[in-house]
Amino acid sequence: MSRGMVLYTLRLVGERAIGLALFLLASHGVMGIRATVWFLVYVASVASGVWLYHTSADTLERRANIAATKDVTPVWDKVILALFWLLAYFVVYYVAGATADHAQPADLPFIAAIALYVLSTALTAWALRTNAYAESVSRVQSEREQQVCSTGPYAYVRHPMYSAILMWCVTIVVVFPSWAVAAVSLAVAALIVVRTLLEDAMLARGLPGYEAYRAQVRWRLVPWVF
Repeated sequence: MSRGMVLYTLRLVGERAIGLALFLLASHGVMGIRATVWFLVYVASVASGVWLYHTSADTLERRANIAATKDVTPVWDKVILALFWLLAYFVVYYVAGATADHAQPADLPFIAAIALYVLSTALTAWALRTNAYAESVSRVQSEREQQVCSTGPYAYVRHPMYSAILMWCVTIVVVFPSWAVAAVSLAVAALIVVRTLLEDAMLARGLPGYEAYRAQVRWRLVPWVF
């Protein structure tokens, strides 16, 4: 594994560790069964990146090297990514810790939510395994002669990794049910929808073949809905 990928993996683990620390800070060190199971699964999800490194190393290397694309990333995407990063990795866990009911059991809805999160992680891994142009930022990669990806999950929705984030938005509210967590989740979902619309328009303008792909795959995020 390259030095860049080691740093990328450490960053993913670090983000999750900070999320846990913020949760514990807000909850005064108390963790119920729900939080314990969630953070175990949340940290374990980094393992999907290890599998991807062995199957799609080039894609992960490009996702990890965000600094290389800072000059060609649209300003709107920099703003959306910064807000998303703060809300989904840090703010939501502080809010969850401050509002969590630690006595809530690991009931059937909770188990279903954990299963949904695992599915969202699998969907993200599938998309990254399929699309060699899946960088962390939104741009047309003209220097690589980018091609439209229409196989795998891209045969069903045009932005499957964003669909996976929407699945996470549902998951986090069920795992930590409170109006405050729901508000953060809704803000994250709104950011993803806006990014989807902006990226879709950008690709239609600059990526050859994307208009035909849009006609073929009608749904952006959720089949038969949006």
